[in-house]
Amino acid sequence: MAEQVRFNPVEGWAERMATASWVGAALGVEPVRARVTVRLSPAARQPVEALLGVGLPGVGGVVDSGFGPVLGLGPDEWLVVGDDGEAARIEAALREAAGAEAAIVDTSEGRVGVRLSGPAARDVLASCVAIDLHPSRFGSGNCAQTLLAKVPVLIHQLDDLPTYCILARPSMASYVVDWLVDAMRISRVAPA
Repeated sequence: MAEQVRFNPVEGWAERMATASWVGAALGVEPVRARVTVRLSPAARQPVEALLGVGLPGVGGVVDSGFGPVLGLGPDEWLVVGDDGEAARIEAALREAAGAEAAIVDTSEGRVGVRLSGPAARDVLASCVAIDLHPSRFGSGNCAQTLLAKVPVLIHQLDDLPTYCILARPSMASYVVDWLVDAMRISRVAPA
């Protein structure tokens, strides 16, 4: 039985985000995705990598697997991202591959997101977080868990435009949107 397609509560603020967007930076709703958190013992790593078809990334790294992106969250923790409605299938396949040497949990409901993109997106995001977003340090294929205005977020840079997927807990989503909308307005009027 297929999972029910979910709704991203951030969609309620889509008009506000669109109004704050400008030619340098666009803010919008991140599509709802399946997200499965994986914690592995060293013994389970090889069978999971065989299933995914790629080596698991280090902390802050991202690789593409047969399911979708795999984000390195910690020394033994990853987030496997897939299409909405596929979480149960991804979770079951990972459990079968890893056996008892893993903790594998569908965490799809634990994060909702926004997408920030455009030539000025890096500057907008840098005004809200305390990590180095310079392209030589953080680029396409990187992720980081950090704070955005005191809210824990997961940032994944999707491409070199740059485009960022910014994920937060649903209860904090409106706060994150407010901060990003304000940062977009400030960046828009800031002298070049």
